[in-house]
Amino acid sequence: MPASSSELVATIRSWSKCVNEKRWEDLPKYMHSTYNQNGIDYTPESWATHIREHVAPQLGGDVRINEDSIMVDDDAQCIAFSMWLKFKPDMPFLGYQPKGKDVLLVEHGFIWFTDGKLSKGLFLMNNDDLRKQLSSPNAEFAPSLISEYAAPKVETRLTREELEKVYRAYVDAFNERRTATEYAKFVHQPDKAQNNGISARRVMEETLAAMPDLHVEIETLIADEDLQRVAVWLKFTGTPMKEFAGLLATGRPVRFTEHATYQYLNGKIQRIWGVMDLDEAREQQQESPKPRAVSVL
Repeated sequence: MPASSSELVATIRSWSKCVNEKRWEDLPKYMHSTYNQNGIDYTPESWATHIREHVAPQLGGDVRINEDSIMVDDDAQCIAFSMWLKFKPDMPFLGYQPKGKDVLLVEHGFIWFTDGKLSKGLFLMNNDDLRKQLSSPNAEFAPSLISEYAAPKVETRLTREELEKVYRAYVDAFNERRTATEYAKFVHQPDKAQNNGISARRVMEETLAAMPDLHVEIETLIADEDLQRVAVWLKFTGTPMKEFAGLLATGRPVRFTEHATYQYLNGKIQRIWGVMDLDEAREQQQESPKPRAVSVL
């Protein structure tokens, strides 16, 4: 029997609490007999060992998961999450030596459940944000958290099906390059809409200027009617025609992933929290890729 929304949320919170309290022996009770995270298969016991023996020591011996946002699709038995972690590395991380300073990171992704237990996870973090902090002990970094956002008063509330429909229409318009003239059709107050605290329109325009043939496919989508939010796992394919975010203008296509959460207001996008795995694209251009991690967990 499928778990209810409240049961899924309770399970993920109990799982996080086990990690925070270092109750490694209790972790397997929340894991399905087969668990796959970012393409790697684990048993409940091997995942607990992975966290205890590899993750915790790398993060300075302390892993603390802080909830930022949870969205639930009980039909798909899936949650979309955003969590933030604060840690002090005491061994090399992403190729950088420890600086004795706290590091902040935000992880986004999806977790699926089977029989009420975690069975699959897709996790993604922003390596560029980590590198900025690891390379300079004095670097200032303030993560863009969904939980710090004051949800606006909604006059026109879309159903879950309507949210999915309008988002898919937005992606179609992007792929067909109609957003150049139809941006206001999909975005509330286009000149004010933000993506991680900066202009969402500027992010789109700069990315398209670098990769004019950029195409996106939706791999996972869940919508939350109560919160008026859509969370997606996207796959982009594009050809860099000029240098952009560490990508070279090689004339060869690259492929990369993005996780994004969209806040809707009266049927239009008001705010975006997006994380692109640009290291995935950079690796495709490098003979000797830099150290890369998609998740610390």
